[in-house]
Amino acid sequence: MTDTTLAYYTACWKDLVRRYESADVTELQAFLAASFPPGASLLELGCGSGRDAAFMLASGFDVTASDAVQEMIDAAAACHAALAGRLCRLCLPRDLTPSLGPFDGVYAVATLMHLTRPDIEDVFSRIRHILVPEGRLFFSVPMQRDDVQADECDAKGRRFTAMTRTAWTGLCRDSGFDIITCTVSSDGLGRESFTWLNCLAVTRRK
Repeated sequence: MTDTTLAYYTACWKDLVRRYESADVTELQAFLAASFPPGASLLELGCGSGRDAAFMLASGFDVTASDAVQEMIDAAAACHAALAGRLCRLCLPRDLTPSLGPFDGVYAVATLMHLTRPDIEDVFSRIRHILVPEGRLFFSVPMQRDDVQADECDAKGRRFTAMTRTAWTGLCRDSGFDIITCTVSSDGLGRESFTWLNCLAVTRRK
C-alpha cells in the first residue's frame, strides 16, 4: 500500500471509524455471511473499525482481522470488545505469507483498490497460498468513483486503482481462482456516484 494512503488512514482514523460504523452495510454483510461455510476460519484484510469482523464473529465464524494501520487496529479493539485477541497488523502484500494460514476463507472490503495493479496480482496469488483446497475469497472494490485524479489518487492522497469488472475478475482467475458470483451494489454511505463490485471466488482445483 502506498505511503500516502497509509498516511491518510493514520492521520484520519477517528473520522473514518465514525463513518464506517454509521454506514448501511446490511446487504454487504448478508452477502459476506452467505459466502463462507458455517464456522469457517476467516482472515479479513483491512478491517478498519472492526465492523465487519465483529459481525462475522457474531455470525459464528472464526475470524482473524488485520489492518496495515495500528490506529485502526486499536480502534477496532475499542469499538468491538469481542475482537480481543483476534486483531493483527498486516501490510499488503509483504506480510501475506503461508505461515498465516491455512484459512477456509479470506475477505477484503474496500481495501484492495488501494494497491497498485502489480501488488493486487501479488495479493491474489498470496491469498491462494494461505487458503485450504477450495478455500474462498470475497472482495469488494469500487467500480465507479468521481473523485479520482489522473494519477489514480484522490485529493487526500489515497490511491484508487481503477479497473473494470472484467479486469478484476481476470486478475483473480489468473491467480488460480474460479469466480462463483460477481454483483454490483450501491454505496453504504449513500453516495450516488459510487458503486461497488462484490466478487466471491474459490481456489481452482488442480
